[in-house]
Amino acid sequence: MEFFGRELKDSDYCHCKDRKGHTSAEDDTGYWDICIKCNKPIMDGFHYYNHYDGEDHYDIDIWDD
Repeated sequence: MEFFGRELKDSDYCHCKDRKGHTSAEDDTGYWDICIKCNKPIMDGFHYYNHYDGEDHYDIDIWDD
C-alpha cells in the first residue's frame, strides 16, 4: 500500500502497544488513520472514499439520476 506516493514497508506502520488515539491524513482516494504517539499510519487504517471523484458521498447519490 502507498502512503502519499511512497510504498510502505512493515517498519513504516505504527507498532505502538499502548496507542492513545489517532488522527487522520487525507489523500486523493481516501484517508489514513495515523497514530498520535509515533505519527505513523496504522496497519489496515486506510479508508477509501466511496466515489471516484475523491469526495465522500452517500451511496444513494451515486445511483440517483
